[in-house]
Amino acid sequence: MLDLVILQMANAGVIAATGDAAPDAWRRLVGHMLRSYAAPGAPIPALAEAPAPTALYRAMVRLTRTGSGAA
Repeated sequence: MLDLVILQMANAGVIAATGDAAPDAWRRLVGHMLRSYAAPGAPIPALAEAPAPTALYRAMVRLTRTGSGAA
């Protein structure tokens, strides 16, 4: 159960970090999560399209400016 909370926190972090710069980036993360936990032989869904590099760059710049990316 705690692992599910951690996965949801990771997804929330992606949503917060990418915001409107790459609003569908969370779909790719969830796709990777589903693939990583799939049982052997299970059908694996296709991954969502990756965000454009420029969108990810804008998201990283925004995080730097707001200080949200600091550990």
